[in-house]
This record gives sequence, structure tokens and C-alpha cells, in this order.
Amino acid sequence: MKRTLPIILTFLLIFGFSIYPMKVEAVQEPVSGTLTVGVVAPEVLAVNLYNTSWYEVSSTDPYTEYWLNATIRHNNTLYSLINITYYFYASGYSWDSADDPNTHATFKWENSTDTWSLVGPTGTTWEIVTANCITPDRSQTEGTFTLAFKPSKIALMGTWYVNVTAWGDGNLSDHLTISFTMNFYAEISLTDTSFTFSNLQPGTANNTLSSPTDQDIDFAVICNAQYNVSYFTDGNWTTDGSEIDITNTNYFIGDDDSNPTEATETGIDPWAIHPTPDKTTPYTNQAVTQDDINGDAYETYLFQTVPEGTPSGTYTLTMYIEVVQA
Repeated sequence: MKRTLPIILTFLLIFGFSIYPMKVEAVQEPVSGTLTVGVVAPEVLAVNLYNTSWYEVSSTDPYTEYWLNATIRHNNTLYSLINITYYFYASGYSWDSADDPNTHATFKWENSTDTWSLVGPTGTTWEIVTANCITPDRSQTEGTFTLAFKPSKIALMGTWYVNVTAWGDGNLSDHLTISFTMNFYAEISLTDTSFTFSNLQPGTANNTLSSPTDQDIDFAVICNAQYNVSYFTDGNWTTDGSEIDITNTNYFIGDDDSNPTEATETGIDPWAIHPTPDKTTPYTNQAVTQDDINGDAYETYLFQTVPEGTPSGTYTLTMYIEVVQA
């Protein structure tokens, strides 16, 4: 009996572990999640100004084509842009000033139609050159947009700014502003390109023109700064060795009306016109032109005195009208 008890106990222990094994169980349930990424603003990374040879410039000439590059980025590709608006404005004005041929212009690119336009001012010499505007691949998140434009003939000389604003969904935007210099610009448009005094008699004074028939030289000036108007000739009246000396004399004069000897001057005083290098400047500090299509109109009446003893003949000279910055 003493030898059988351990054997029985051992058997029971082994048998117990076999009948009651330990169990590990896992329970799973799905939980759905949502993550919303908010709309972000586009980014204007760089703005650069070039001439039409792709040379970067810091100054511009009015009524000359330039290319403005704006590099834009949007996380959802460039198709997510709404528009890009370009605000050009002179020093002393703001990006949101009213469009004006002297001081402000607005251009725009619309994503929905991929079109470029001049918003304003219209009917002036501000111009968009749509054939040279470039829209990049909008399936990318970053690209460079090129605006081809011409400043107005009367865009004020001096410092200018351009604000480039990119608009995206959610009315979100970003902008970048650069500055540049607008150079001096002036032009003269002559309605009358020649003039004639006919059959003048020696000893007569202040003879009027026979041509043009209205007896004056009509011209217009367009200028983007205050300016002066001067007159001079290439020499004296000459013919076959004879001349009428207008140097240091009042023989050849101009006036802004048809009567150089009126008792009460209604405009500016008559002025003598002499050969170069002498220049007579009757119009000084004229205001910046406001109408860049028609310009500032001038009428210059010319008068000629023929001294006694002047030989007969056909005399010629060339008169010059000059516009310079005041």
C-alpha cells in the first residue's frame, strides 16, 4: 500500500491539466473615422518683370510691351484658383484706387475660362497683349503665369507698384507687391507738317501764313510728366546766297492767337523764334496730359516781318517744336 499512493496522485494531476485547458478570446468592433483638411490659401511665391527679350528689368517705358511673371502655388493644384488680379498703381496711390490712365490699372486672369483681360481703365492706351500671356499647366501645384501688357502713354513718370493677388476657394488669397520705375515719355503729333508765307513784300511786318489756310500750326502733345514746349529753327531764311536774318530779331514770331499786337493779351505773349542753339520756351510747366488718345492741343500762329531791301526769291528754313520734361 505504501508504494501505490504516489502513482495515483501523479496520474490525477496529469489528468486534471488535460481536462481543463486555459482559453484566450478577442472581441473586435469597427469604429469609423473622418478627417477633414480645410481649404488653404494659394501662395504667390515670386513676381518678376521682364522685357520681351526675357531680360529682367526694374524700369519701364510707357506704351512698350513688358512681361510680368507671377509664380503661384496651391496645394490642390492650380485648378483650385479662382483668379489672379494684377493692380498697377503710381506712388501716392493704392492697389484699390480707381482705375485711371495716369495712376492705376487692373488686369485679371480668370481660371473658369482661362482668359486674360484688362479690367480698366478702358478706352486708353493701357493695353493687354493676350497673344503673349501664358497660363501654366494647371494640373500641377505650382506654375508661373505671364501677363503681357503695355503701360499707358501717360502713366505718371516715377515710382510704380504692382500688387499680384491670387484668389482661391473659401475667399482665401495671397499677394505679393514689387516696385519699378516708369520712365519719361513724350510725343508730338503734327496736324500740319509744313507752312508757307506767300508773296510777302519788303518792309511789311507780321505777315500771316497762307498755308495752312487757318494760319496756324496745329499739333498735340502727350506727356506723362510736367513738360515745356520750345521752338527753334535750323538757321535763317535762306535762298541762293541771300537770307533773312532772324537771329536776335523779332522778324519770325509765334503766338497762341491770331493777333500778335493786341492791346490786351488774351493768352501768352508772342515769342520770337531763333536758330538753334537758341530755344524759345513759351509754354512751361504744362500739366501732365490727361487724355492719352487725343493729347493736349496747341495752335501756333506764325508771323513774318520782311525787312526793307530784302531780295526777291523763295526762302526756306525748318522750324522745330520740342517737348522736354519741365
